[in-house]
Amino acid sequence: MNDLYQKLQLVGEQEDRAQILAVLASIQQGRLKNDIKLLNFYREIPVSYEAGVLTVEESDAELQVHQVQAVVISFEKITVLKSSHFPRDVVAKVNYVNVEKSRIVLSNFSYAIVRADRRMSVRVQLTDPIYASFTSPAGNIGGRLHDMSLTGISFNVAQEPAIPLSEKGELAVTLPIGTITVPASLLKVLTIQDGYRMAFEIEVTRATEASISQYLFRRQVEIIKELKDHPGILPD
Repeated sequence: MNDLYQKLQLVGEQEDRAQILAVLASIQQGRLKNDIKLLNFYREIPVSYEAGVLTVEESDAELQVHQVQAVVISFEKITVLKSSHFPRDVVAKVNYVNVEKSRIVLSNFSYAIVRADRRMSVRVQLTDPIYASFTSPAGNIGGRLHDMSLTGISFNVAQEPAIPLSEKGELAVTLPIGTITVPASLLKVLTIQDGYRMAFEIEVTRATEASISQYLFRRQVEIIKELKDHPGILPD
């Protein structure tokens, strides 16, 4: 699956799937009011638009979606459905995407917990080669910044770090708007394809909060523009 979503069984895999498809069929037939919204994440930014149910078959459903949502779904190959008619959020596999026609076909429906909903602040993924470093009594380590928010920062390193979890120290990040330094503690270390990702909880002052917020807002604008400039998006 995905670290943003966790599958959940309420009754059983087949029973849950049948219940979800029954709700979608009732919406498609007009017996239930359509309040479906889809949720995806693009570079950690949530993308959520309304969707309509076109057809429901034995194991899949075709939806009419917003073009921006279709673009993100074409990358993720998965989406979350939110509706008051579902007892929990629903996650589904994407079998087909047509960005030009704004249509998708979904299958493998399951109830899910959206872990990203529980985040305390907006997080953005970074593509610029920005350097971050952590200094503590256990040693110094640095690498390329992966993502950041007002409550946390993560960066990638090539070698497994020898720093224990919960280690406290100072984290410095060289942003285009200047270098910020904040108190931080190591939350977890994840194994990734080309090394390790260190995730930190940070404490911000009013000044560092303003600097991070300014950069995050600029990055969000860039990400949204990147989506809207996708070649599959029709001009307004």
